Amino acid sequence: MKKYFWMGLMAMASAGLAAQSGYQLRVLSWSCFVFENATIVRGTVKNIGPSSLSNLRVNARVMGKGLRVASNSALVNNRRLRPGEVTGFSVKVMTNFDSKKRCELGFRNPVLVQIAALIPNPR
Repeated sequence: MKKYFWMGLMAMASAGLAAQSGYQLRVLSWSCFVFENATIVRGTVKNIGPSSLSNLRVNARVMGKGLRVASNSALVNNRRLRPGEVTGFSVKVMTNFDSKKRCELGFRNPVLVQIAALIPNPR
C-alpha cells in the first residue's frame, strides 16, 4: 500500500511540473477513420518544447453510444523528437460497438506522464 502511495505522489508531482512548463507539443493535423470493427487515428505532431522527447506515445480513445469506450496507444514514428521536429503517428483502436460518436487524442511519455499538447479538432 505504501509503495502505491509514493508512486501516485511522484506521478502527481511530475504531472504538475509538466503542466507548469507549458505546451510541449502541437498537433498539426489528425483524423479518425471509422471502420466496422476498428478506428484508425492518424496525424502529425510537432515538438514545440525546449527539449527532446523520447519514446513518445500517442493515446487514442473512441467513445460510442452510452458508456462505451475503447482506447489504445502507440509510439509516434520518430523515437526521439527534437525541438522543432515533426513526426507522424498512427494508432488502431479496436471497437466492438457500432456507433462511434467521438475520438480523443493525447500524448504521454514512457512513465505515463501526460505531455501538454495543443490539439485541434479532427478533420
